[in-house]
Amino acid sequence: MRLCIIVLFSVLALFAKDIAWKTDKFLGEPFKMHEFEAENFHATLVGYPFDSVKDSVSLRVPKAAVLYIHGFNDYFFQQELAKQVDSAGYSFFAIDLHKYGRSYRSGETIGELRDISEYYAEIDSAISMIREAEGDSVPFVLMGHSTGGLIACLYAADRQNGAGIAAVVLNSPFLEMNYIWPVRRLAVPVLSALGGVFPDIGVPRSENLNYDKSLHKSEGGEWDYDHNLKVPGSLPIDLGWLHAIHQGHVRVQQGLHLMPPVLVMHSGCSYRDDDWSEEYTYCDGVLNVEHIHEYGANLGPNVKLEQIEGGLHDLILSHKPVRDTVYQKMFDFLDKNVK
Repeated sequence: MRLCIIVLFSVLALFAKDIAWKTDKFLGEPFKMHEFEAENFHATLVGYPFDSVKDSVSLRVPKAAVLYIHGFNDYFFQQELAKQVDSAGYSFFAIDLHKYGRSYRSGETIGELRDISEYYAEIDSAISMIREAEGDSVPFVLMGHSTGGLIACLYAADRQNGAGIAAVVLNSPFLEMNYIWPVRRLAVPVLSALGGVFPDIGVPRSENLNYDKSLHKSEGGEWDYDHNLKVPGSLPIDLGWLHAIHQGHVRVQQGLHLMPPVLVMHSGCSYRDDDWSEEYTYCDGVLNVEHIHEYGANLGPNVKLEQIEGGLHDLILSHKPVRDTVYQKMFDFLDKNVK
């Protein structure tokens, strides 16, 4: 018993080493958060302390450390994801990027962006803190949802094509605008070019609330989250945001050369209409899954594509039988590829 207690406190000390962790203000214990500055941006790392005591005499070392990057109009609230990752033997961390969620500060524009590389410094810092907590010998996995998936791909590409990353897991990555061909291929490039010169010009936001209705408990969904941080419909965007995202899409669609194995998961169908339909409960109500499949295949030489029937845009917020399949596919992939 005494040895077990010593081991437990050693693990907790390791998790806290040189990082000012405090109880997460949204999720509570055992989730921890650490706010930090990176190149004049304020970001937040969320940690779920890994259950490192295997028995009374030895430490249970995680198979890998996972860093999750949320999407646009989003922040980390997916407690079940953290618990599932932990139960599968991986330690879990998430980052709320600057101007999102825990990192948002009064007077800022939520989600404002001028270049995807703005996020790199805070991701670098988060990885350094994870390395400090877990040790350099523990493999590192990058996980991203939607816009977080786009960010994860480009970050890895610009960090020596993912050298030092054991695997990349993408949940419905945002690899193309979900518009008809003339808008995607003609209007978006023109507006993107204008955004490079006049970034502050606003773009009308969507009034479609149906994806939120499929998720939030107040509308009959399964999940509870802060509507001030993940707003119904869409966040306001401007031409500067459009320019940054479009530039990222161009790079991805030309093909990347990511060295780590990449898992790309997406729903089996897409549905987008202003009127509510039951299809919002089992299809991607945000992106076109054909785009994800097409461009996801070109992220590197070792890509595994998984179509998840019945999946929502955020696959881990799908109905339980579906998200159980998502977790199975995810952990089968990681167990096979992370060494």
